[in-house]
Amino acid sequence: MPNWFNMISKGELRFNCVESVLLRIDEKVPLPDFGNDTMRIASLFGGGVGGWQSVCGAVSGACMALGLLKGTNGNEDLDAFTEMRQDSRDACQEFMRAFEARWGAVNCLNLLGVDFRTEEGREVYEGMKERGETNCGEYVVSAAEMMIEILSK
Repeated sequence: MPNWFNMISKGELRFNCVESVLLRIDEKVPLPDFGNDTMRIASLFGGGVGGWQSVCGAVSGACMALGLLKGTNGNEDLDAFTEMRQDSRDACQEFMRAFEARWGAVNCLNLLGVDFRTEEGREVYEGMKERGETNCGEYVVSAAEMMIEILSK
């Protein structure tokens, strides 16, 4: 059975990896200012940013959640701004190290092992999804759980 069941759906809509991670985290740790704007931004980051297969969408979603909770907004004084930036960057890197240690990579292309930016790659990838040979759903759950753990410290 394909593991896409870990992606969140609403009616006929299936949210991408980034959106699904954000929604999962928001269920456990309410994200400030999370809403339509965040979802619009997240909609383009699935598949490794616009389907380019760079940073895994589950990783991006977890880091976006961290930004919503601990990121700067540009209204802080210099000391607070600098400290908040460093603290959130440290937490982001802690998460990325943990994700990479568990899954072997943080980039979509490396995680999937197929380049779906090409027609041939898309066909292979669709077959992999149908046969449940991708771990994308597991990446979503794992990324959300790992970030929730980091945020609870």
